[in-house]
Amino acid sequence: MASEDPAATPSAQHPKNATTPGKTPHVLACVFCHQRKIRCDRKSPCSNCIKVSKHKRGEEPILPPTPVLPVLTLPETDQPCVPSKRAPAGAGRRRVVKDLLDRLHQCESLLSQVAPRDAEGRPAVDVASPASTWRDGTSVDSPASSWVSYEEARKDSSRRPSGKIVVDEGRRTYMESPLHSNVLDHLQFSKLSLDDDDDDDDATKQTDFSDSATVVDANDGASVNEQESMDFDLPALGPVEILRLWQVFLERVNPMTKVIHVPSLEPIVFEAATDRFNVTPEVEALLCAVNVLGIMALTDSEAQQVLNVAKSKALEKSSLALKKALSRVDFLRKYNLTTLQCLVLYLVSLQGQFDRHASWILTGTLVRIAQRMGLHRDGELLGLQPFETEMRRRIWWQIIMLETKYAILAGFCDTLLPPNWDAKLPSNVNDADLLPGSSEPVKSREGATEMALVLMLYESRIFFYQNPMSEFEAIILGTGDGSAESSKRISGVHALDKYRATVDQLEERLAEAEKNYCNPTIGGIHTLACGWRGFVVQKLRDMIAHARQPWDDEDEALGGQQSFFRAWVIHFESEINWYDTVDEKFRWYLRLHLQSGALSVLIELLRWQQPAGTLVDRAWKAIDGVYHHHPELCDLGKKENVQRAENLLAGWRRREKAFGELGLPCEVPAVIRQMRSSGCFPAGQLDGVSEQWPASAEESALFPGLGTAGLDGYEGNLLLDPNAGAFFWGDSGQYSQH
Repeated sequence: MASEDPAATPSAQHPKNATTPGKTPHVLACVFCHQRKIRCDRKSPCSNCIKVSKHKRGEEPILPPTPVLPVLTLPETDQPCVPSKRAPAGAGRRRVVKDLLDRLHQCESLLSQVAPRDAEGRPAVDVASPASTWRDGTSVDSPASSWVSYEEARKDSSRRPSGKIVVDEGRRTYMESPLHSNVLDHLQFSKLSLDDDDDDDDATKQTDFSDSATVVDANDGASVNEQESMDFDLPALGPVEILRLWQVFLERVNPMTKVIHVPSLEPIVFEAATDRFNVTPEVEALLCAVNVLGIMALTDSEAQQVLNVAKSKALEKSSLALKKALSRVDFLRKYNLTTLQCLVLYLVSLQGQFDRHASWILTGTLVRIAQRMGLHRDGELLGLQPFETEMRRRIWWQIIMLETKYAILAGFCDTLLPPNWDAKLPSNVNDADLLPGSSEPVKSREGATEMALVLMLYESRIFFYQNPMSEFEAIILGTGDGSAESSKRISGVHALDKYRATVDQLEERLAEAEKNYCNPTIGGIHTLACGWRGFVVQKLRDMIAHARQPWDDEDEALGGQQSFFRAWVIHFESEINWYDTVDEKFRWYLRLHLQSGALSVLIELLRWQQPAGTLVDRAWKAIDGVYHHHPELCDLGKKENVQRAENLLAGWRRREKAFGELGLPCEVPAVIRQMRSSGCFPAGQLDGVSEQWPASAEESALFPGLGTAGLDGYEGNLLLDPNAGAFFWGDSGQYSQH
């Protein structure tokens, strides 16, 4: 009965309020409404409690649950509508924490019920690392899957990177790679020596480079500042030029990158060719990137024929147009897949052209944008459409390649990719197999497709992710693996054997990939993809075969420098052979990866090397081949090319003089004839070059053993490939002096 119900009136529940006549009592929401976080009308009983009561009697449905908190369990018996009491200060926070802890314990209890158990009945959960799930339904082992506590990792010195601070272009830079830091020491010394020569000889040298004043500073190349490019107009490309550059892009660039969907972009290109102002800023930036790479893929004569302008001038204008377009896009805040495609192509165009540190930092920005968009997570897990999923995979894996390369060039032994990425490999399909808007899953083809080369490169990258070769540089340099001197002999032998076996595994993996993806009878990109396995495997085997062994006492007596010169010669010989086997239309991409710093070190050492010998002959032949495939090195409007040419001519002068004294013929390489005929180096300009080595204690310390042993006992002082990690997976990049 209502008269007997203690909750019938507010005054019954609030006697304090009832004894205060003339004051309106403040009634709080009832307990049930307060717990459910719903509005209470503060009646007794309230409308919500009445509906709950009717629902339990089957008279009408209950209100839908709120989306914020879980629905409370209804009591088994009718609960009276009791107004809540004002809680003391801090009680609400403690109640929320208690509720969260209760839910956490409940989740842990449910998880323990479904987790697999070992023979003793204990949970045995073994979750694969997300980054290892690259293939459809296949989990591969990952170094990150074995967890080590922070204290163990901190105490374990083998896990610490052996980095140091070096000075590069006046900047203090941290580098982990011993290869890069030592090559940088050589380059820094060469620069100081040449700067001293400039100070002494500026008054007497009459060399005139008419174009030197017009050379654009390469350090500004990675900048996308709009103000910098506002002084330049967009290239005046007509419809014919735009369509021809698009065709060049399809034939020579797209097979090397595969980040765009040709059937989707081609109609936009045709429309932009006739009306450039009828496209969005993102698409305009992407088309500018297409133009830049299309021009880069042309030879000098082709550029003159297609664009009616010199290639260098066309490339300069198109690059500035691309930077201006990127500035208008505001890609740091307004980004999408089109913007990412443009940035990827832009970073491809920077390879071997501009400051490697700036490029690496810009690549980090690209990685963060991709991470913000979730490209590091596979689209299938995110419930995306098959077409978008596939395009995200293509872009992400190209970003991985760029980040890995630029990180190595910046002196880091590892990349800074997000640790939880799980994007799978792109499918082995042609662009025509991908239909925007289709809900059908993408199925990989059996056999050759347009993805042949990039998939071969990605397979190499995966292999070296699963099989880290962190000791490889130390073994090549002969410094061991950091173990004690007493165990250095054993560890060195075992390490070399381990890496030989690793290279054998790589060959097997690439052979399987070649069988799945490539068909040499098709030609074109498939010929290049089929040649990749032999190139990278043979190069690694040659490096291991001629690696300095730390247990070799004779090598120790020679200052630990016996194999370095030979390693560089092998490197450039393999590069030249690779050039000769590649189709002319794809050589532009290989030219992006010239290691000009390594070439400078090799030429510098040849300047002081013994003038004759089998290995020296091979070195001169390799250098001549490099200049043949890189005519841009003969552009004496750039200071680094001038320095390199002076050292080259000085070294050849010593060699020619030695052969003349012995009465032996000396065939002049084509590059020497070209430099002499240029007229930039007068006959007596190099007469004052010293032929004695070492000239100082500092030089002796930098080049230990050089000049102290005969050619038979000493074969050079040269560090291995400064981009050793990069050529493992196939994208060895330039180590420039910028």
